This record gives sequence, structure tokens and C-alpha cells, in this order.
Amino acid sequence: LKQALESACQFYHYLLLHSEEGQIALKYLFERGLDLEFIRKFEVGFAPRQGDLLIRYLHSEKVYDEVAETAGLISTSSRRRDFFIDRIMFPIRDALGAVIGFSGRKFKEETFGGKYINTPETPLFKKSRVLFGLSYSRQRIAKEKKAIIVEGQIDCLRLIHAGFNYTLA
Repeated sequence: LKQALESACQFYHYLLLHSEEGQIALKYLFERGLDLEFIRKFEVGFAPRQGDLLIRYLHSEKVYDEVAETAGLISTSSRRRDFFIDRIMFPIRDALGAVIGFSGRKFKEETFGGKYINTPETPLFKKSRVLFGLSYSRQRIAKEKKAIIVEGQIDCLRLIHAGFNYTLA
């Protein structure tokens, strides 16, 4: 599952930086004040509009549908398709830094669904048990015995990037 999620993270990050469709999402991020250093540091990505590109990429990486579905990367409810479509992707990491899920943010009004969509519950990802940003902040929190708690992922990552690496969401 972790290999599938790490492959998806690399795929999404590559598409944000190097695809024509990703350039629109990148422009949106730049307009929100996020720079390339930030995007690279936190491996922000982009899930394309075409609903089977991740599936095809994962197959090329020898990750097949059963694993991808268990990891929350694909949906097979009516037909097989990528779970995240047309969204900016933020990897969700465990305390040691392994990708365990994603939070996808829509950046266009016409994108279906809520503003944020998270990975569904999986063996690795239980939303109520995850402190977003912990992998970046755990050492300083343990040392200083304090933390800043914020609501959203972007706020959390902005503060960590600005040196407040004792922030969680």
C-alpha cells in the first residue's frame, strides 16, 4: 500500500510541474502565494481530469487494481476510475513521513464535489487518527512540548515552511 501511495505522490507531483493541465493548477498555487520551493518541499501534486491516468501509471509500476483500491487511489463503484480527479493534491503522511493518503483541493468551480476530498478510510489512513504535518513537526513538538494547531493543510504547511515547524492540522 505504501509503495502504491508513494508512486501516486510522485505521479501527481510530476503532473503538477510538467503537464499542460498541471500548469493551470500551478498558476492557481502561485496566485495563492505558494512558490516552487514550497511545492517541491511538500510534494504538492495534481490529479488530472482524465480519470484513468493514475491507474495506467500504477500498472506500469506493477501496482494493480486491488492494491490501488485498498490504498484509496481508485474507485470501482460503477466503473474503474481514479478516485481523485481535477484537484490539487496534498500528500498526507504518517509520523515518520510515509504517504498514507491524500487531500485533494478543487481549484475550479466546475470540479465536482466538495472543496476538499480526502482519501477514504483505508488500513493506513484513519482521518480521526491523523495529525497533518506531524512528520515535519514531531521532533520540535517533543523538544519544546508545544504545538500550533490550525484547521487546514495549506495553513499548516505555510507555517511549517515559515519556520514554525511545530504546527499541526
